[in-house]
Amino acid sequence: MKKILILLPIAMILFSGCVGEKTIKNGDNISVDYIGSLENGKVFDTSIEKIAVENNLSAHGREYKPLNLTVGKGQVIKGFDEGVIGMKVGETRKLTIPPEKAYGPSNPQMIRVMPILEEVPLTRVLPKNLEVPISQFESIMGTGHKTGEIVRYPKTNINFTIQNITSNVSLSYNLKKGDEIWSQGAPWNETVVNIDEKNITLKANVSKNDIVQLQGAPWNTTVVGLDNINITLRHNPIPKTVIGQMKVSFNDTSIIMDQNPELVGQTLIFNVTLVSIK
Repeated sequence: MKKILILLPIAMILFSGCVGEKTIKNGDNISVDYIGSLENGKVFDTSIEKIAVENNLSAHGREYKPLNLTVGKGQVIKGFDEGVIGMKVGETRKLTIPPEKAYGPSNPQMIRVMPILEEVPLTRVLPKNLEVPISQFESIMGTGHKTGEIVRYPKTNINFTIQNITSNVSLSYNLKKGDEIWSQGAPWNETVVNIDEKNITLKANVSKNDIVQLQGAPWNTTVVGLDNINITLRHNPIPKTVIGQMKVSFNDTSIIMDQNPELVGQTLIFNVTLVSIK
């Protein structure tokens, strides 16, 4: 009987660290270190400065320290909130979070697809006279203009004559057949090929095999076909790239321009270490 009584306190000491060890539950205030990455291994965020530097994520002025949050309060994405439940201090856990518990699915309305091969008209028609609201005219041309004055549209060689000014401004193009016009950023110059009472017809100045640059496009484009009606263009593939928030990629037939934020539609991987439960 004495042996049992002696052994009982020893057993209680040995197992006291295992019984009742605190784990995370909803409502707990916790502190965690984390590394967030995509399925391809690209790290997109972390609380650890060394990891941020290694992955070119370090931001000026950011203080790298464990993240404090209240579990279940929606302060982080749902999969993170749910994934830390049951963790113990010092434990590291890998969370694989599908899009529906992260930043949601991709929005198809923010994805534009255009063909690599594209036909555009060789000619275009402009109205000989046009009328614009005076506010729009002055925002482009400035104020203080008078009827009969000749003005030039900015960043082009195109002149207009002001025919009348009221709440709208009436303008007529100062062009004649044979004039060549240019506009900054346009892929090619154009020649005036016809003028009648109402319209001006312009023809693109291009030749087969010309390489042109479409305004705002990170790729260049080759003229692969030309007839009396259309220009056939081939947009030349580039590696997947990001312009601002837009991701641009090519497949065999199309260009995909995706303006969904980077983490939308992605499965996210978090390596989380519990620092403390407060």
